[in-house]
Amino acid sequence: MTVIEMTGITKSYGDVRALDTLDLVVARGEIVALLGPNGAGKTTAFEVLLGLVRPTAGHVRVLGAEPGTLPGRIGAMLQAAGLPEQVTVRELVRLIGRSYPRALPVAEVLHRTSLTTRAGRTVTALSGGERQRLLLALALVGAPELLLLDEPTAAMDVASRRSFWRQARASVADGATVLFATHDLTEAEAVADRVVVLAGGRVRADAPPAQLTGERDIEDVFLALTEEISTAHEGADR
Repeated sequence: MTVIEMTGITKSYGDVRALDTLDLVVARGEIVALLGPNGAGKTTAFEVLLGLVRPTAGHVRVLGAEPGTLPGRIGAMLQAAGLPEQVTVRELVRLIGRSYPRALPVAEVLHRTSLTTRAGRTVTALSGGERQRLLLALALVGAPELLLLDEPTAAMDVASRRSFWRQARASVADGATVLFATHDLTEAEAVADRVVVLAGGRVRADAPPAQLTGERDIEDVFLALTEEISTAHEGADR
């Protein structure tokens, strides 16, 4: 089953084209990395998928429906997500869970995200990595079919990253699909079933990590795929 289908998606902000005829298909049960430098269009793609912005052109379906019409079936972590600071971790997870038709037990979500010992703390008392785990807990509590994760492991140390991805894979084992945006080459190679390289709002490559890299280092592949776009943009500015 196709969970995400984006065909010819363009999104312009005045003279700036954040997405340029973007094509992307994600099947159920996949973990797909959207890899690209800052300004590649990753966050805009997520906003389109969530129905937060409308594309200028193109066709998009999420779980077979218009974006933004199935909030109970989608969990999301966004870079700009704000959190109320004076509530506790447990209270916030419980509150968000009430908005879903089939929420997971709060204790289970806290355990899965390694937040059980932080359950009574307020958001202001959390470290950067703990706040990221809380955002994951809020994305997971509704038992979503699709997880959209925008730079989800920012501010996490190595141990927290490993724990995070164990929980994400557990969600996939339970039937979820994961699309995550990152500019971390190593993370994309280690975690994803497929890596989609985005630059200048367009897909430059879409393949399993091993097929994408072959005998080359993923950093060399990434630079080769994105350098052409950067050079073209520099030339257009002259």
